[in-house]
Amino acid sequence: MSLTEEQENILAKTMQKGVPFAEEPFAEIARSLKLSEEDVLAQLRAWTEDGKLREISAVLEGSVLGYESALVAAKVPEAELVRVATILNGHPTVTHNYERSHDFNLWFTIAMPEQIGIDAVIEALVKLTGIKEMYPLRRTVTFKIGVNFDLKSRKSDTEKSAIKETRKIEVSDQDAACFRVLQIPLPLSPRPFRELAEKAGVSEVELLAFAKQHHGNAIRRYVATFRHRKLGVRGNGMAVWNVPEDRMEEVGLALAGAAEVSHCYARECVDGFPFNVYSMIHGPDRDSCLEVAGRESERFGIEDYTVLFSTREFKKVRLRYFLPELDKWWSDNGPLEKLA
Repeated sequence: MSLTEEQENILAKTMQKGVPFAEEPFAEIARSLKLSEEDVLAQLRAWTEDGKLREISAVLEGSVLGYESALVAAKVPEAELVRVATILNGHPTVTHNYERSHDFNLWFTIAMPEQIGIDAVIEALVKLTGIKEMYPLRRTVTFKIGVNFDLKSRKSDTEKSAIKETRKIEVSDQDAACFRVLQIPLPLSPRPFRELAEKAGVSEVELLAFAKQHHGNAIRRYVATFRHRKLGVRGNGMAVWNVPEDRMEEVGLALAGAAEVSHCYARECVDGFPFNVYSMIHGPDRDSCLEVAGRESERFGIEDYTVLFSTREFKKVRLRYFLPELDKWWSDNGPLEKLA
């Protein structure tokens, strides 16, 4: 049978909260929702074919795995944007790359192993692109991470959850292989983890035990990701706030409490851009995002803020760690003498 609109909505929200590490995860989800496994899989496949469901996979915590990451703001001449964005997109761990409505008009995220570091890769990218104004804004505090789109209201209705303290781990070659396959989109089949385990050279039982062991630390979440524009959620604004240091926690937690806010961080500042708290707001349209930002501004009395909207999306993929492609990119582009 096909699912009702209400059943579809509940399934989507369930998948965005978390997919269980179980031999038959879709059967387990189906039982919890009083559905059949066949109906759940059929709906997931239909969403995939329609382009609504991006993937089901692990969201890893880079700091636990020995990676450094940053949101990078750049000033790029309008005529150079496509050329520069194309070069940046060639870096394997540039995951989100947008043109935004500001003098800082190109924004991208990047991660690198700590032994190389963000500063070194930014230096390489400056040389490759010829763009000197490229500034990494490192995350200093995490207040909220997570998105859960409602198919009916076309809003991100994200519950606030405590950010767990994480601990850095040593990663063996076998561990890296397991983390690598857990980042592969989960096959839409009755025993999907068995298929992933074969790729890692371990048993299904071993992979599931590994995943459960690291869930909540190296594995931040294991969830479904939807393409929000395909769901009709067309509003997506990055609201940035200039918050006094002594109010940072208060304001950050207040923003994190807003259901429409999916991500909220404190970040480093840069000259000409004094904003230190970043919040991603989602809604049906641009005006709804502005309305949320205005409401939050009044609620905690911060008037120095702006909302940056993306005008072009150059790249959007989930961040993958332990990529052989990254080693090759650094070998080709990293050493400064090769770029001189």
